[in-house]
Amino acid sequence: MEKHIIKLLITLFYFISNPILSQKVYVVDNNKEPIYNVSFYKKDLSKGIFSNFNGEVDLSIFENRDSIVIQHPTFDSTIKIKSEIVKQKNIILFEKIISINEIVFSVNKWSENLTDVSNKILNISENKIKELSPQTSADLLEKTGEIFVQKSQLGGGSPMIRGFSANRILLSLDGIRMNNAIFRSGNIHNIISIDPNILEGVEILYGPASVMYGSDAIGGAINFKIKDPKFNIYNKIKINGSQNIQYNSSSKSKHYNLFLNIGLKNIASMTSFSFSNFDDLRSGSKRKNKYKNFGKRTEYVKRNYVKNIDETINNTDHNIQKFSNYSQNNFIQKINYKINDDINLIYGLYYSKSSNIPRYDRLTLYDDLLTPKYAEWYYGPNLFLMNKIELKYFIKNKFFDAFKLNISKQNIEESRISRKFNDLYIKNRIEKVDVNSLNLDFDKKKNGKEFFYGYELYSNKINSNAFEQNINTNEEKKISTRYPDGGTNFLINSIYLSYKKTNKKLNYNFGIRGTKTNLKSKISSDFFNFPFSEVEINTSSISGSFGLIYNYSKNSSLKFLYSNGFRSPNLDDVGKIFDSEPGNIIVPNVELNPEYANNFEINFISRKQNIEFNGSIYYTNLNNAIIRSNGTFDGVDSIMYDGSLSKVQTLKNSGKAYVFGFSYMINYKINNNLNLKSSVSFNQSKDLSTKLPLRHSSPIFGQTSVNFTKRNIKVSYYINYNGKKDISNFSPIELNKLYLYTKDGSPTWLTNNISFIYNINYLAKINFSCENIFDVHYRSYSSGISAPGRNFNIGLNMSF
Repeated sequence: MEKHIIKLLITLFYFISNPILSQKVYVVDNNKEPIYNVSFYKKDLSKGIFSNFNGEVDLSIFENRDSIVIQHPTFDSTIKIKSEIVKQKNIILFEKIISINEIVFSVNKWSENLTDVSNKILNISENKIKELSPQTSADLLEKTGEIFVQKSQLGGGSPMIRGFSANRILLSLDGIRMNNAIFRSGNIHNIISIDPNILEGVEILYGPASVMYGSDAIGGAINFKIKDPKFNIYNKIKINGSQNIQYNSSSKSKHYNLFLNIGLKNIASMTSFSFSNFDDLRSGSKRKNKYKNFGKRTEYVKRNYVKNIDETINNTDHNIQKFSNYSQNNFIQKINYKINDDINLIYGLYYSKSSNIPRYDRLTLYDDLLTPKYAEWYYGPNLFLMNKIELKYFIKNKFFDAFKLNISKQNIEESRISRKFNDLYIKNRIEKVDVNSLNLDFDKKKNGKEFFYGYELYSNKINSNAFEQNINTNEEKKISTRYPDGGTNFLINSIYLSYKKTNKKLNYNFGIRGTKTNLKSKISSDFFNFPFSEVEINTSSISGSFGLIYNYSKNSSLKFLYSNGFRSPNLDDVGKIFDSEPGNIIVPNVELNPEYANNFEINFISRKQNIEFNGSIYYTNLNNAIIRSNGTFDGVDSIMYDGSLSKVQTLKNSGKAYVFGFSYMINYKINNNLNLKSSVSFNQSKDLSTKLPLRHSSPIFGQTSVNFTKRNIKVSYYINYNGKKDISNFSPIELNKLYLYTKDGSPTWLTNNISFIYNINYLAKINFSCENIFDVHYRSYSSGISAPGRNFNIGLNMSF
């Protein structure tokens, strides 16, 4: 009898408790992907809860008749009765055509609403990165259709923003500046050391941003954010991760990434390892119009060790760009420790190392019509190592509501190795840079006002070494270094203050930054008889900004911004001795001062029902510009350098220039499954001393796409297009490199592309794309290698 009573009680308890146990529901997007941090709350705000990383939420705190608001910044909000939600089990949210409440962190180094900032910002989310399936971080920027990227070789990628590039754009990784004292004015390729597989997002800040980022942020700032380790809200270990495999046919490239997160309640670990291997890149075979007979790799150089000579070998496939191959490894380890609910400590280790990377544009140079100039020219293994500690503190007092302390150390090594055709000596020039930085950033809110202020200390120590080695005997002897061989120290001290006032209709902000820079370097006279043996430069700069935002409707705003940017001369400006291109040599100038940019722009965002439109119009005036000019050394205009008579050039503060342009993006949501998106960017520039455009002023470019999404499938057809740039619109520097172009300059081009994404289930996703469907041959402006031909991209992402 007692057993029957116990069974009855157990059964009764099950039926009573089952409704409570079934209060858990899942919130997913239209691709069935779980959505984290979705808020569920009553209209009167008396109760609320958020979805976890699995999109799971327990609604047991609500009554069955409660009306629950379901809200997320990037998805359309909805209101449902609790009893209806419980019956559905899965709540599907549809992504907004525009994330009007999108959160950004790059403007003031703290999270804030996009509608509260006056700058133009491109935000690339983690989901978008996965959709684009990039091979490198340079490819990621290029695939957005809103950033122009130059390439001198396959292992590279130098973004151009509003007519500026290289050391006039600030790069940062997890809030730490990557620009160092040897960032050059020529195209740089440090961006490929950042692994796109582990990015939480990327923010591109257009226009001068020196108030927040200091020197170099003239054209803009690009901020790469790596994923942080995730805690488990329950006090037990939780392990999750993913594997990503990718193959690209145009370069036969193979990519593999392993991501692992181990989380407890107060401590978490994140590990990521990536490997990429690229074969020689195949360009497009369809050479139409002005590309006819252009870019063919008809022969290459190979050493005949029996005869002890270099020989030219016929290339059986003229579309294979021989000696463009390379490989790269990336490793990232982060540990996240929650000291308490208000104090958080994160340690990060970032490591990247490449193989030798052939400088493809130099390998296609000829001394005459028959003799190649170089037998070998490549960058040695590029090494990037960074250790970083970040402390976040959220205990309020009268001076701040929160502050962040970032301490980091970077070790960078790069080298250039070259050997001329049939020369027995191979030249090695090696640079090592040690970078230390300290950043303090504070945030204070009071009565609708917000203050941001902070301090930055940034130091570089540079050592440069050079030698040539006999390839037969291994005999070594010293040669001239790229930078001063006596060592260099570079120091930056900065303080800044920014203020923001927000209300419903009219917001405004302003900021100011003061920077002091010191550079000391010793130059030997072993190879060149300079009139000085030591370089010391002390400069001071003040930059500011003012922004005004008028919210003329709920989802529309008009923004005005004045911003000032500057760039302090670094070692590459002051002390470099290097052939910028064959036949020209740059010699040091110890009298350089900072260059400044004054920028005026209008940004606007408008969203009505199913259409979004945003755009920018800007004008930037560059003063005291550091430009390259012909000069003399020891009274002569040409000297011998690496066995060649080279014209002497130097950098001077003699330039004035301007850039104006516009960009826009239209996104039309046809229905819940179909949307049309188009973007265009245009700029025009002029150096007032030469009456010619600036070097990094790209042609008009853009992208138009049609995107179809239904359940677990997404298909996109998109067109990338690029306008022409005639030789008459080339800068003097590009006129010295006409071997990179057709006889007419940089012709227009257009490619058709299609991508397909299939979500097998919550844990597996397949992506397939065909890029440059019609195998068109083209080369982007200023690039030294032709773009990929028809490329099949296949990828598999598996989560666990």
